[in-house]
Amino acid sequence: MSGEALSGRAEQVRRHAADLAGELSRAARRTATIAQERAVLRMLGVDGLDRTGRPLAAALAEGYCGSDPGRLARGVLLPFVVAMLEYDMPPHELALDVASGAIDLVLEAELLQRPDRLAAAETRAARLLEAALVRFDANRTAAREMRDVLGLPDEPWLGVALQAAEVDAAAAETRAVVAGGGDVVQVHVPASWEFAEARRQAGLDTPGLFEFETPRRSRETRRGDRRSEAQPKRPAAEPVPAGSQRGLALLRRVADDAAAERGCYASLMTVTSAFAAPEQAVVAAFERIDCVAADPIREIVEDNVDPERALADHAFAHRLQTRAGCRVAIGPGPLALGADVASGFPSDAATRAGRALALQALGVELALADGLPADRLLLGAVPDWAVGEDDAGSILLQAWLRRVLFPGHRTFVGGRPGWLSSPAGAVAVVSALAGGDALLVVEPRLSGAVSDVAADLAVAARTARALRVGLSDGALHGDAAELASRTLRAAGSVLDRLSAEGWESLLGPAGRGLDGERLGRSAVVQRADGPTSAARLLDGLG
Repeated sequence: MSGEALSGRAEQVRRHAADLAGELSRAARRTATIAQERAVLRMLGVDGLDRTGRPLAAALAEGYCGSDPGRLARGVLLPFVVAMLEYDMPPHELALDVASGAIDLVLEAELLQRPDRLAAAETRAARLLEAALVRFDANRTAAREMRDVLGLPDEPWLGVALQAAEVDAAAAETRAVVAGGGDVVQVHVPASWEFAEARRQAGLDTPGLFEFETPRRSRETRRGDRRSEAQPKRPAAEPVPAGSQRGLALLRRVADDAAAERGCYASLMTVTSAFAAPEQAVVAAFERIDCVAADPIREIVEDNVDPERALADHAFAHRLQTRAGCRVAIGPGPLALGADVASGFPSDAATRAGRALALQALGVELALADGLPADRLLLGAVPDWAVGEDDAGSILLQAWLRRVLFPGHRTFVGGRPGWLSSPAGAVAVVSALAGGDALLVVEPRLSGAVSDVAADLAVAARTARALRVGLSDGALHGDAAELASRTLRAAGSVLDRLSAEGWESLLGPAGRGLDGERLGRSAVVQRADGPTSAARLLDGLG
């Protein structure tokens, strides 16, 4: 198949993904979730932990909305603000009293039935949200000015994932990474409390928990009664997770100082868990995080999250990220095997690759439909399974397909630990960069000195550029062209089935969650638009 024909087929895939994403995005923007309510509380200044060690915004949102779909549909914003006015208390102090049970927001919400109290609450809420947006704008301006003053490093940038989970050790690691030539510091945010609890109830472990954020579990005492197991004993100087809001604020300052000494801007990138996208969008805006890795399609396929819930969370987050000006990293497409497992027949390589490509295209088009500008997206260039096969031809093909499918979009390459420092890993990086120019290459686990890895990346980039120049017309030929054609056909078929049959055509029937439900399904409703709803105020966020 000719290069022109392949490009035409890729364009058809994009158009189909855009049509489907438009429908899904419109529905998602009308939907409320418990994670959105936590994000709204964070915008008001409710952060940190309550007196039991639970995230304060989570305690409030779930305490007020969690057992009542009607309250979730109307939102926690106006009841919380009317209580602020009634008790003349700042947000954080009020939140602590509500979390402890000293103040009942359900009772305070009854004040909203009085027109004068409702009007006062709406006015105060609008001012608080606007103050948060002013902070968004200030950090966006500060980031632009610092990049202008310090300058950006040559592309591709070297990203290094921090290994330390506690903030003091992570700060030292950040300083060393930036001083040694790293351009992007990647920080993994601990799994959200809601996600950890949902997985616990479903009988599943939760990777990525910080040591002191493990949910309490019940246990049998020697007398046979069930009691709540105490939280792990906390040391006098309580450790702070590197990915918490407080931790990220410190890492931002450390990265800025180290970058100023080096004479080049350093970026921070966070990687979030399911159910965390709205809150992490607020944290990114408040703490000047340059890039957030957040992918609703990955959450649906790999984390078993209810599709309606994941799309609603990310639609809300995209509005905030658009205002904050940060980049959003969308993965190269998950390896969706649910339909294969349900049917008992494994798909061939082209079909699996086509699924990943179609799902990435859907994720990209969802972000665009939600309002994110194209230049703020950063797209995964090569799926993890392709990198793991050590097949240079497969890696180059996957990167080439994404360059054709997403022309003009910036991409990133992520791979296995220490890949730049091994011969096979270097071949993988060169192949990926030859298939399509990438802005960022991320090392998930550094092997050797940062300066050596940065030098290896520079050599790989020069080699890839020389290969691209030597590829003549840049088109695929022979078996590679045929495989690309089959992959694009498979991607189109996936989108056809999604449009006609819904998510079960891809995921298979039912999930692995509690009682067969996909995770998060119970915490998503249509947002109400009555007089005591926060819908009109939230519409002003973007």
